[in-house]
Amino acid sequence: MRLSFFSLLIILVSCTEKDSVNYYYSSTERDSLLTDIITYIYVQPQQATWQSRFDQQFRKYYVSQLSKFNFEKYWVADDGWHYYYIIRPARSAQGTIRGVGGRLKLDENKSISEFEEIFNTPVGDLPELRTKGNELFKWMIKHGHINEYVNNPDFVEWPNEQTYYDTVRHEWLIRPGL
Repeated sequence: MRLSFFSLLIILVSCTEKDSVNYYYSSTERDSLLTDIITYIYVQPQQATWQSRFDQQFRKYYVSQLSKFNFEKYWVADDGWHYYYIIRPARSAQGTIRGVGGRLKLDENKSISEFEEIFNTPVGDLPELRTKGNELFKWMIKHGHINEYVNNPDFVEWPNEQTYYDTVRHEWLIRPGL
């Protein structure tokens, strides 16, 4: 009996892949981290500015958005970067969801200390976003970037020749002079 319990436990643990957020975090920790990421990547509350959106008074708003987001991939690299690929709502006439990939670092309190969006996919349906996101994610964790895909609009909507990710404001912006 004891042997079969341990065998079952090993099987269950091995079913959680290292590119799944569930490998690293409990469901409560996962939801807290996803809420933190939403604060960076999603629409801020009307009363918030790009500086104040992280204030505690707005946390409830971001928590209320959790059900609209899903971790598809998550990987913690040896150098301390945590890579993510998330399916999120899109504000587009072409569709309702898109993928976003990037990386972050956590401090000793599991709070985000560094954050960067590396890419946003075009809008698409879930199977397409999973396929393209898987390819982009593998490239991103291997190279730390997706430069080889930037000029492929079937895979990457941002960044492009006109946009870049501002790591101070944590927003996609239009390049100066355009």
